[in-house]
Amino acid sequence: MDKVVSVAIINSTRSFDREYHYLLPERLNNNVQPGVRVVIPFGRGNTSREGYILKLHSKSDASGLKEIKSILDDRPVLDNDLIKLAQWMRIRYICTYSDAFKCMLPAGLNVKSIKYIRFTGQNVNITEKEKTVIDALKEHEGECEYKQLREAVSLDGFSRVINNLKRKGMIDITEEYVPKVREKKLRTVFLSMAEDEVRDILEGDVLKSIQQIRVLEILLENEFVAVSDLIRFANVSYNALNTLHKRNFISFGEIEVKRNPFTTRNVERTMPLTLTLQQQKALSVMKGKLENKNYEKILLHGVTGSGKTEVYMQLINDVIAMGREAIVLVPEISLTPQMVKRFRGRFGDDVAVMHSRLSLGEKYDQWRLVREGKIKVVVGARSAIFAPLKNLGAIIIDEEHENSYKSEITPKYDARDIARIRCIQNKCLMVLGSATPSIESYFEACGDKAEYCSMTERANNLILPKTGIVDMRSELESGNRSIFSKKLIDEIKSNIEKGQQTLLLLNRRGHSSFVMCRGCGYAVKCTSCNITMTYHSLDKRLICHYCGYTLRLPQVCPKCKSRHIRFFGIGTQKVEEQLYKEIPGCSVVRMDMDTTKGKNSHEKLLDKFQNDGIDILVGTQMIAKGHDFPNVTLVGVLAADATLNIDDFRASEKTFQLLTQVAGRAGRGNIPGRVIIQTYNIDDYSITAACRHDYKSFYRHEILVRKNLNYPPFANIAVIILRGKDDKNVREKAQKVFDRLKDDLRGYKFKFYINGPKRAPLSRIKKNYRWRIVLKCTGFQKTLEILTKLNDGFDRKYSRSGVELSVDINPLNMV
Repeated sequence: MDKVVSVAIINSTRSFDREYHYLLPERLNNNVQPGVRVVIPFGRGNTSREGYILKLHSKSDASGLKEIKSILDDRPVLDNDLIKLAQWMRIRYICTYSDAFKCMLPAGLNVKSIKYIRFTGQNVNITEKEKTVIDALKEHEGECEYKQLREAVSLDGFSRVINNLKRKGMIDITEEYVPKVREKKLRTVFLSMAEDEVRDILEGDVLKSIQQIRVLEILLENEFVAVSDLIRFANVSYNALNTLHKRNFISFGEIEVKRNPFTTRNVERTMPLTLTLQQQKALSVMKGKLENKNYEKILLHGVTGSGKTEVYMQLINDVIAMGREAIVLVPEISLTPQMVKRFRGRFGDDVAVMHSRLSLGEKYDQWRLVREGKIKVVVGARSAIFAPLKNLGAIIIDEEHENSYKSEITPKYDARDIARIRCIQNKCLMVLGSATPSIESYFEACGDKAEYCSMTERANNLILPKTGIVDMRSELESGNRSIFSKKLIDEIKSNIEKGQQTLLLLNRRGHSSFVMCRGCGYAVKCTSCNITMTYHSLDKRLICHYCGYTLRLPQVCPKCKSRHIRFFGIGTQKVEEQLYKEIPGCSVVRMDMDTTKGKNSHEKLLDKFQNDGIDILVGTQMIAKGHDFPNVTLVGVLAADATLNIDDFRASEKTFQLLTQVAGRAGRGNIPGRVIIQTYNIDDYSITAACRHDYKSFYRHEILVRKNLNYPPFANIAVIILRGKDDKNVREKAQKVFDRLKDDLRGYKFKFYINGPKRAPLSRIKKNYRWRIVLKCTGFQKTLEILTKLNDGFDRKYSRSGVELSVDINPLNMV
């Protein structure tokens, strides 16, 4: 008997994003479960579309239901919890089912459609064009792939000819769906006969070729051997193997090989360390919550170097002992290798890794290992939160304050929100760890929404580094126009003499911030974005960091033709260049987006710094957190106030967090650390609190500012961005959206403030003009309802207007 199923369609717009009922024919009804992918006929033309089964029904109120064409999976790729999570994401982030599912599944799982044309053998009257197609099919033994056939005949109106031939019954058209990434197979060789028979052959005079004899001798000692290995070890050709195969001595086969991202890494197993009293107390609280087997949330507030990772690992040991599994999130891909090494040292092959720098094949195989229940611990960046573990016991989010846990593309999800939902689903423990918790997380812990655990001391009796501020205004007054203060240069030289290492932070990559003409003031901007281009000395080119547009450095001003066109500002490349001038003979490595583009580049660069005796590591914010280098005794911050001047109410918080985190890289070995912070704003509370390692005083000041200005956590902020190629069109649509939003808000009693429409701080990116509306209000659920209605109404009315609208509630980036 046919069943009825609910299906969500892949790659649909919000207007068509809903559950559709289809008949599941009895011929396909082989214990089909929700979470399986199917091919369905959709729309008036019955176009084949891929979809996911969401639910099974015994009947449907709808009539004239269409049948599912085929089933793509023999087991679900999504379990019920992930389907429910996708339904929640669709509402919370105003996205589609497809958007949510893409976050949960490896990209290689997507299928591609291949059409085949087959000649049926019937002969009827046909045109010359139709005869050309039939002749081409006969040349391909009666069957050919659609694209290949079209290229072979090169006819105008090819699709019309195919439709006519199909209508006449002369051809059949079939469609196959194959994954873009498959299991990796290894071609192998094994014996086709009993070992005793092979020995008799070798002892007799049956084989004359020494290469063939070597092949059989090797196979006698091995159950199977890879073809490539056998050719190399036996020094034989592929033809020699084929000869043995034809004589039935050997057979060929295939075995699956998992693509392993850890193959180049040897990891020594480690044992649990003895915990400090503060670590023991924190772990004891976590264990108690874990044993409750209910959703619990803990904020672990531990200073840099307090041993949070060891607490995580000992907690996970208890999770595994209970027969459950864990996810550990880290904010940066650069931290993943270090964290994976530590976790694999403790838990061995029970650890999988998930992040964007893996190859498609590696992502697919790691996902399959997790889905098949062969993994106990998943370590990775933001996307690892969707790992298909079946019995979650804990989710740990390290450096929970980091912006990278929030997606900037649709769906604009926050991994911390996803973790909370998954922990509620699985009745398990959620741990947020940080030396500098987000204001929102600490506010929750001060209330009753999270348990608070504090570790105020470094492990192994180490002390926090001494931190000093250098007033760069005084440096200028004394005639020092270098990017380095005299104190910082002296300390770096002293470090090099002692064989100790230094970290220098400048959160701006490239050589110079911009190039400007001193004659007329013209600054070179990207032609597609309203952004000044950054000069990169290595390539001798100007590069836009938003769209990638590049051009050679102009020798004269494009506007006034003056030759007085110069670099202004500094980037990490220039810092590296200046270090070689200031300290001849020093060794420097640079870590930023330009030097970490390749696979495993983060790991190789950090290994080089740690193991090759490099004096100085220069980098952007990616060097500021999580890294543990015992020989780093000095940290220098070159422009501490750079993040204070951004258009974001979180500017002070981001500054405090960055300075505290990078200061924490110093003095993690036996030698005390020092930190030198260069700034023009020596009295700013975020900078002075970071110098004292004083989170609580910073929080007390910041929470009062937020309360007085009605910012999160006391209200919600929504940012609406409209973008398109025609500036006037975008502005007009932004005004219509603003007016509609004001009308919708009038009927509600909660407080709100609406600002706009105005040009966004980044007013043009990739040739798209951008206008922004900011809404600040209480009442999250009502806000979400209003913005969902606004978004969907715009989609229906203006989907072809050339203007796109996006909504982000409580974004971490306001630009």
